[in-house]
Amino acid sequence: MAANGSSPGSIQVGIVGAGVAGLAAAIALRRIGHDVEVFERSEFRNENGAAVSIPPNGGRILKRWGFDSQKSGGIENIQVRRPKGDTLEPMAPTLNFSNVEQLYGDKWYFYHRVDMHKHLRELAEAAGAVIRLGQRVDDVEIETGIIHLKGGATVQKDLVIVADGQHDRINSKVTGVEIPMKRSGQTAYRCLIPMKDILADEETKFFFENQPPGFWAPALPAKGVMAVTYPCRNNEILNVLAVHRKLGQHAGSKEEDIVIDDWNFPATHEDLEKVLDGFHPAVKKMFLKSPEVKVYTQMKREPLSRMTRGKTLLIGDASHPMLLTHAQGVSSSIEDAAALEVFLADIPASKGVAEGPSDKLAQRLAEFEAFRLPRLSATQILTDPVVPGPQAAANYAKQEAEIRKYYAGPLPPTGSMPHSPPICQFFFAYDVRKEALQALEEAKDSLRQRATSIATVMASVPEDQLPPVKNVNGQPQTPVVESSAERKRVSLLEKKVNDLESKLAALMSKVEGGSS
Repeated sequence: MAANGSSPGSIQVGIVGAGVAGLAAAIALRRIGHDVEVFERSEFRNENGAAVSIPPNGGRILKRWGFDSQKSGGIENIQVRRPKGDTLEPMAPTLNFSNVEQLYGDKWYFYHRVDMHKHLRELAEAAGAVIRLGQRVDDVEIETGIIHLKGGATVQKDLVIVADGQHDRINSKVTGVEIPMKRSGQTAYRCLIPMKDILADEETKFFFENQPPGFWAPALPAKGVMAVTYPCRNNEILNVLAVHRKLGQHAGSKEEDIVIDDWNFPATHEDLEKVLDGFHPAVKKMFLKSPEVKVYTQMKREPLSRMTRGKTLLIGDASHPMLLTHAQGVSSSIEDAAALEVFLADIPASKGVAEGPSDKLAQRLAEFEAFRLPRLSATQILTDPVVPGPQAAANYAKQEAEIRKYYAGPLPPTGSMPHSPPICQFFFAYDVRKEALQALEEAKDSLRQRATSIATVMASVPEDQLPPVKNVNGQPQTPVVESSAERKRVSLLEKKVNDLESKLAALMSKVEGGSS
């Protein structure tokens, strides 16, 4: 099973999962000529889902790939309103985002996930990627690139990209350790409400009538309840997420042990009403207009120690699942793909999928990991919100200390709130393609300096002290060390080279931290 439209200089890439991360990777790799085949367990016959928020750092990449925001029903985010859940009085000043395109190069869009996914799939297939639906991947042999499909069939690739979400089972084979998902302490009730029903009701239309589109997020902080709403699909639907620490009727005597990992697990309107206890009657009335309610446990995971091993690479939620705080989960997956477009652009043609990864491919995967992993780890930790209160300052300090275990680059000032200018600057201004090109050039410079250093050391050794070189049929062979004195000289030379390489590694570490 090989994809169509491969170029003479391509490698064969298999992608596990056709969600946003997998489709973004397919688009990016087809843009640089690689042969791409995607394996997706779903048939996509009855797609469902909620809305998705794409800030400018993700939107700029999509625009570069030809993604049409209007075709996908995108709605521009203009503002953030945060009222008190009971009185509806402003809890914080309204934030204005009408100028984000001028500041960061693209608008901040809301999409229905199905609409966005459909358009990404169209772009991937138009670019020449082959998408195999109904093909569940049961396992991946990470060193050989062999993909095991349900039913017993196998496919071998030069590179396997695992993009099958936060419940992926391959990541432990890559990292060598099991890092389980764990409860974030929050449960989310989600629903989609027809906007026409809200605007037709005198008691609810004032929430959005004559208001620019954006986040509307009523909250009762004392109860630990917050709702986040925003429109999608050409302003036809209001997406609602009500976050709470309780599970309504799903709670048992050991509620802390309950995990609902099915994003489409059904809840009831009664469950949602219990979560909204204490909210203004108009808020309750509006939310209860939803045709159906779903519930799931918001999960989190500690950063992984690596993203790649052998012929396998983890991206998206399979590598770095994130909470919703800064709207970076989807955009970070798109950034992964954009970085791959840079790092895998000049990989030599495959010599056959049965071969191990070429030196160039292995090198570039390692450079990709060194480039992406520190910033992704920082973002994961930043998305775990610090609860306001007496311990907030200490908890912010703990959060920053945890980030510094992985990431040495610049951070927003301690205590920066979601959507504040420092947070927006940190995330929205980040240009992953520009940073990737710079990091790759710095890596190339370092390799050139290493070669020059080694050549300099070699030149400093008198020719009569170098080990002799044996020729066979006129071809130079491996140097032959014939005496203990010569071995000593070679050992001294190797020590000098190793010292240089150690200094180079330290330099690279600083470079990687600064370019993340």
